[in-house]
Amino acid sequence: MQRLIGAHTSTAGGLQNALYEGKQLGCTAVQIFTASPRQWKPVPVAAEQIEKLQHARHETGIECVVSHAAYLINLASQDPDTRRKAYEAYLAELQRCAALGIRYAVVHMGSHPDFDTGMQLLIESLRHLLAEMPDGVCIAMETMAGQGNALCYRFEHFARIYDALPDERLVICADTCHLFAAGYDMRTPETYHAVWDEFDRYIGLSRLQVWHLNDSKKPLGSRVDRHEHIGEGELGLSAFQLILNDPRFATLPMLIETPDEKRFAEDLAKLWGMVTS
Repeated sequence: MQRLIGAHTSTAGGLQNALYEGKQLGCTAVQIFTASPRQWKPVPVAAEQIEKLQHARHETGIECVVSHAAYLINLASQDPDTRRKAYEAYLAELQRCAALGIRYAVVHMGSHPDFDTGMQLLIESLRHLLAEMPDGVCIAMETMAGQGNALCYRFEHFARIYDALPDERLVICADTCHLFAAGYDMRTPETYHAVWDEFDRYIGLSRLQVWHLNDSKKPLGSRVDRHEHIGEGELGLSAFQLILNDPRFATLPMLIETPDEKRFAEDLAKLWGMVTS
Protein backbone atom coordinates (compact mmCIF):
# COMPACT_ATOMS: atom_id res chain seq x y z
CA MET A 1 0.00 0.00 0.00
CA GLN A 2 1.39 3.38 -1.05
CA ARG A 3 0.99 6.10 1.55
CA LEU A 4 -0.44 9.35 0.17
CA ILE A 5 1.65 12.15 1.66
CA GLY A 6 2.26 15.46 -0.06
CA ALA A 7 1.85 19.24 -0.18
CA HIS A 8 -0.12 22.05 -1.76
CA THR A 9 2.10 22.70 -4.77
CA SER A 10 2.18 25.52 -7.31
CA THR A 11 0.30 25.43 -10.61
CA ALA A 12 2.31 28.33 -12.06
CA GLY A 13 2.73 27.66 -15.77
CA GLY A 14 0.02 25.00 -15.82
CA LEU A 15 -1.80 22.59 -13.50
CA GLN A 16 0.56 19.78 -14.51
CA ASN A 17 3.54 21.61 -12.99
CA ALA A 18 2.16 21.01 -9.51
CA LEU A 19 2.70 17.27 -10.02
CA TYR A 20 6.25 17.69 -11.31
CA GLU A 21 7.06 19.88 -8.30
CA GLY A 22 5.43 17.30 -6.05
CA LYS A 23 7.56 14.55 -7.54
CA GLN A 24 10.73 16.55 -6.81
CA LEU A 25 9.60 17.04 -3.20
CA GLY A 26 8.91 13.33 -2.67
CA CYS A 27 5.12 13.64 -2.72
CA THR A 28 2.77 10.78 -3.52
CA ALA A 29 -0.23 13.16 -3.47
CA VAL A 30 -0.65 16.88 -4.13
CA GLN A 31 -3.21 19.58 -3.50
CA ILE A 32 -3.74 22.30 -6.10
CA PHE A 33 -5.83 25.31 -7.01
CA THR A 34 -7.58 24.51 -10.30
CA ALA A 35 -8.07 28.26 -10.86
CA SER A 36 -6.90 31.46 -9.21
CA PRO A 37 -7.87 31.36 -5.51
CA ARG A 38 -8.40 35.13 -5.54
CA GLN A 39 -11.07 35.45 -8.22
CA TRP A 40 -14.82 34.89 -8.25
CA LYS A 41 -15.47 34.35 -11.92
CA PRO A 42 -16.20 30.68 -12.74
CA VAL A 43 -13.57 29.37 -15.15
CA PRO A 44 -14.13 26.26 -17.30
CA VAL A 45 -11.30 23.78 -17.71
CA ALA A 46 -9.71 23.47 -21.17
CA ALA A 47 -9.24 20.13 -22.90
CA GLU A 48 -5.50 20.85 -23.13
CA GLN A 49 -5.32 21.20 -19.31
CA ILE A 50 -7.02 17.85 -18.85
CA GLU A 51 -4.61 16.16 -21.25
CA LYS A 52 -1.50 17.73 -19.68
CA LEU A 53 -2.60 16.82 -16.15
CA GLN A 54 -3.25 13.22 -17.17
CA HIS A 55 0.16 13.03 -18.83
CA ALA A 56 1.82 14.41 -15.67
CA ARG A 57 0.01 11.81 -13.56
CA HIS A 58 1.39 9.09 -15.78
CA GLU A 59 4.92 10.53 -15.79
CA THR A 60 5.14 11.23 -12.05
CA GLY A 61 3.07 8.33 -10.71
CA ILE A 62 1.11 10.86 -8.61
CA GLU A 63 -2.47 9.75 -9.14
CA CYS A 64 -3.96 11.42 -6.06
CA VAL A 65 -4.72 15.09 -6.68
CA VAL A 66 -6.90 17.10 -4.28
CA SER A 67 -8.32 20.53 -5.09
CA HIS A 68 -8.72 23.48 -2.73
CA ALA A 69 -11.46 25.96 -3.62
CA ALA A 70 -10.91 29.72 -3.59
CA TYR A 71 -10.55 31.33 -0.17
CA LEU A 72 -13.14 33.98 -1.11
CA ILE A 73 -15.97 31.43 -1.10
CA ASN A 74 -18.47 31.91 1.73
CA LEU A 75 -21.50 29.68 1.22
CA ALA A 76 -23.09 31.14 4.37
CA SER A 77 -22.60 34.83 3.60
CA GLN A 78 -25.26 37.17 4.97
CA ASP A 79 -25.08 39.09 1.66
CA PRO A 80 -27.21 37.31 -0.99
CA ASP A 81 -25.04 38.52 -3.89
CA THR A 82 -21.85 37.33 -2.21
CA ARG A 83 -23.49 34.02 -1.40
CA ARG A 84 -24.61 33.61 -5.03
CA LYS A 85 -21.09 34.35 -6.31
CA ALA A 86 -19.65 31.88 -3.81
CA TYR A 87 -22.12 29.21 -4.90
CA GLU A 88 -21.35 29.71 -8.59
CA ALA A 89 -17.60 29.72 -7.94
CA TYR A 90 -17.70 26.49 -5.95
CA LEU A 91 -20.03 24.75 -8.40
CA ALA A 92 -17.53 25.67 -11.14
CA GLU A 93 -14.78 24.21 -8.95
CA LEU A 94 -16.68 20.93 -8.66
CA GLN A 95 -17.22 20.90 -12.43
CA ARG A 96 -13.51 21.49 -13.08
CA CYS A 97 -12.62 18.70 -10.65
CA ALA A 98 -14.97 16.27 -12.41
CA ALA A 99 -13.39 17.11 -15.77
CA LEU A 100 -9.85 16.74 -14.36
CA GLY A 101 -10.53 13.48 -12.53
CA ILE A 102 -10.10 15.07 -9.08
CA ARG A 103 -12.33 13.46 -6.46
CA TYR A 104 -12.08 15.91 -3.54
CA ALA A 105 -12.70 19.66 -3.67
CA VAL A 106 -11.82 21.07 -0.25
CA VAL A 107 -13.82 24.13 0.79
CA HIS A 108 -13.82 26.41 3.84
CA MET A 109 -17.17 26.40 5.59
CA GLY A 110 -17.80 30.13 5.60
CA SER A 111 -18.86 32.57 8.29
CA HIS A 112 -21.87 34.51 9.49
CA PRO A 113 -22.36 36.87 12.47
CA ASP A 114 -25.37 34.81 13.62
CA PHE A 115 -24.35 31.17 13.99
CA ASP A 116 -27.78 29.54 13.56
CA THR A 117 -28.70 31.66 10.55
CA GLY A 118 -25.29 30.98 9.04
CA MET A 119 -25.67 27.23 9.46
CA GLN A 120 -29.10 27.33 7.81
CA LEU A 121 -27.71 29.27 4.85
CA LEU A 122 -24.72 26.93 4.57
CA ILE A 123 -26.96 23.86 4.60
CA GLU A 124 -29.18 25.34 1.88
CA SER A 125 -26.13 26.15 -0.27
CA LEU A 126 -24.86 22.59 0.16
CA ARG A 127 -28.33 21.18 -0.62
CA HIS A 128 -28.42 23.00 -3.96
CA LEU A 129 -24.82 22.04 -4.77
CA LEU A 130 -25.58 18.36 -4.18
CA ALA A 131 -28.47 18.65 -6.62
CA GLU A 132 -26.38 20.33 -9.34
CA MET A 133 -22.86 18.96 -8.96
CA PRO A 134 -21.45 16.44 -11.45
CA ASP A 135 -20.76 12.79 -10.71
CA GLY A 136 -17.38 11.61 -9.46
CA VAL A 137 -16.61 14.44 -7.04
CA CYS A 138 -17.07 15.07 -3.33
CA ILE A 139 -17.52 18.24 -1.30
CA ALA A 140 -14.67 18.03 1.22
CA MET A 141 -15.77 20.22 4.15
CA GLU A 142 -12.75 21.51 6.05
CA THR A 143 -12.70 21.62 9.84
CA MET A 144 -12.27 25.25 10.81
CA ALA A 145 -10.36 26.95 13.64
CA GLY A 146 -13.32 29.06 14.81
CA GLN A 147 -11.70 32.39 14.08
CA GLY A 148 -14.08 35.37 13.98
CA ASN A 149 -17.56 34.30 12.86
CA ALA A 150 -16.38 31.04 11.28
CA LEU A 151 -18.76 28.10 11.18
CA CYS A 152 -17.97 24.40 11.59
CA TYR A 153 -15.17 24.44 14.15
CA ARG A 154 -16.85 21.83 16.34
CA PHE A 155 -17.82 18.28 15.36
CA GLU A 156 -21.43 18.89 16.40
CA HIS A 157 -21.65 21.65 13.75
CA PHE A 158 -20.94 19.07 11.05
CA ALA A 159 -23.47 16.73 12.69
CA ARG A 160 -26.13 19.38 12.00
CA ILE A 161 -25.19 19.34 8.33
CA TYR A 162 -25.35 15.56 8.14
CA ASP A 163 -28.68 15.47 9.97
CA ALA A 164 -30.09 17.71 7.23
CA LEU A 165 -28.09 16.24 4.33
CA PRO A 166 -27.15 12.57 4.85
CA ASP A 167 -25.31 12.41 1.53
CA GLU A 168 -22.13 10.34 1.05
CA ARG A 169 -20.73 13.02 -1.28
CA LEU A 170 -20.29 15.29 1.74
CA VAL A 171 -16.98 14.31 3.35
CA ILE A 172 -14.57 15.86 5.86
CA CYS A 173 -11.10 17.34 5.42
CA ALA A 174 -9.50 17.40 8.88
CA ASP A 175 -6.93 20.17 9.39
CA THR A 176 -4.68 19.51 12.39
CA CYS A 177 -3.94 23.19 13.04
CA HIS A 178 -7.62 24.11 12.87
CA LEU A 179 -8.67 21.21 15.10
CA PHE A 180 -6.10 22.15 17.72
CA ALA A 181 -7.03 25.84 17.62
CA ALA A 182 -10.68 24.82 18.02
CA GLY A 183 -9.82 22.95 21.22
CA TYR A 184 -9.18 19.37 20.10
CA ASP A 185 -5.98 18.11 21.76
CA MET A 186 -4.21 15.31 19.88
CA ARG A 187 -0.83 15.44 21.62
CA THR A 188 -1.12 12.34 23.85
CA PRO A 189 -2.53 8.90 23.04
CA GLU A 190 -5.32 9.45 25.57
CA THR A 191 -6.49 12.81 24.24
CA TYR A 192 -5.93 11.72 20.63
CA HIS A 193 -8.23 8.71 20.96
CA ALA A 194 -10.79 10.79 22.84
CA VAL A 195 -10.91 13.27 19.93
CA TRP A 196 -11.55 10.56 17.35
CA ASP A 197 -14.09 8.78 19.54
CA GLU A 198 -15.98 12.08 19.69
CA PHE A 199 -15.62 12.58 15.93
CA ASP A 200 -17.01 9.08 15.36
CA ARG A 201 -20.00 9.74 17.62
CA TYR A 202 -20.97 12.99 15.94
CA ILE A 203 -19.92 12.40 12.33
CA GLY A 204 -18.58 8.89 11.69
CA LEU A 205 -14.95 8.14 10.92
CA SER A 206 -15.79 6.86 7.43
CA ARG A 207 -16.64 10.43 6.42
CA LEU A 208 -13.07 11.62 7.05
CA GLN A 209 -11.45 11.42 3.60
CA VAL A 210 -8.68 14.08 3.47
CA TRP A 211 -6.08 15.41 5.93
CA HIS A 212 -4.30 18.75 6.11
CA LEU A 213 -1.21 18.27 8.29
CA ASN A 214 -0.12 21.62 9.73
CA ASP A 215 1.37 22.52 13.09
CA SER A 216 -0.16 25.47 14.98
CA LYS A 217 1.51 28.74 15.94
CA LYS A 218 -1.21 29.40 18.50
CA PRO A 219 -2.14 27.40 21.63
CA LEU A 220 -4.91 24.87 22.18
CA GLY A 221 -8.37 26.44 21.99
CA SER A 222 -7.08 29.82 20.76
CA ARG A 223 -9.48 29.76 17.77
CA VAL A 224 -6.74 31.46 15.75
CA ASP A 225 -5.76 29.95 12.39
CA ARG A 226 -1.97 30.22 12.05
CA HIS A 227 -0.08 27.35 10.46
CA GLU A 228 3.42 26.38 11.58
CA HIS A 229 6.06 23.99 10.26
CA ILE A 230 5.80 20.36 11.36
CA GLY A 231 7.04 19.90 14.93
CA GLU A 232 7.77 23.61 15.44
CA GLY A 233 4.42 24.71 16.84
CA GLU A 234 2.15 24.03 19.78
CA LEU A 235 1.10 20.61 18.43
CA GLY A 236 4.65 19.27 18.27
CA LEU A 237 5.63 15.98 16.66
CA SER A 238 3.55 13.65 18.82
CA ALA A 239 0.18 14.40 17.18
CA PHE A 240 1.59 13.75 13.71
CA GLN A 241 3.16 10.47 14.82
CA LEU A 242 -0.22 9.32 16.11
CA ILE A 243 -2.07 10.34 12.94
CA LEU A 244 0.49 8.90 10.52
CA ASN A 245 0.50 5.54 12.26
CA ASP A 246 -3.23 5.23 12.84
CA PRO A 247 -4.36 2.34 10.60
CA ARG A 248 -7.79 3.95 10.24
CA PHE A 249 -6.23 6.77 8.23
CA ALA A 250 -3.50 4.88 6.37
CA THR A 251 -5.14 5.14 2.93
CA LEU A 252 -6.09 8.83 3.11
CA PRO A 253 -4.26 11.72 1.40
CA MET A 254 -2.29 13.79 3.95
CA LEU A 255 -1.20 17.20 2.69
CA ILE A 256 0.86 19.99 4.21
CA GLU A 257 0.10 23.71 3.87
CA THR A 258 2.94 24.92 6.07
CA PRO A 259 3.96 28.62 5.87
CA ASP A 260 7.07 28.58 3.67
CA GLU A 261 7.00 26.42 0.55
CA LYS A 262 10.81 26.55 0.46
CA ARG A 263 10.68 24.29 3.52
CA PHE A 264 8.15 21.79 2.13
CA ALA A 265 10.85 19.17 1.53
CA GLU A 266 11.98 19.48 5.15
CA ASP A 267 8.43 19.15 6.50
CA LEU A 268 7.67 16.21 4.22
CA ALA A 269 10.87 14.43 5.25
CA LYS A 270 9.77 14.72 8.88
CA LEU A 271 6.41 13.19 8.08
CA TRP A 272 7.83 10.32 6.00
CA GLY A 273 10.32 9.66 8.80
CA MET A 274 7.49 9.14 11.28
CA VAL A 275 5.71 6.47 9.26
CA THR A 276 6.38 3.10 10.88
CA SER A 277 3.91 0.92 9.01
